[in-house]
Amino acid sequence: MYNQSCSACRDNRYQTCSSTTNTCQCPGNSYWNGSMCPLQLFENAACSQIDACRSDLNLSCIKNSYGEFTQCLI
Repeated sequence: MYNQSCSACRDNRYQTCSSTTNTCQCPGNSYWNGSMCPLQLFENAACSQIDACRSDLNLSCIKNSYGEFTQCLI
């Protein structure tokens, strides 16, 4: 139901309705991994996509020399 109309997630505690886009989105400090909304990761955690790390703590999922996402760092 991610990115679907808000009516799809009305009674879902794992996704919220975005008033900006009127679509179901992951709540704060979580991210869409393709199938669910896990919590965002802390510093030094292994990550596999750009939005997996806690942006409120200025963390980013850093790419290695092969262009692969690897770790949450400042």
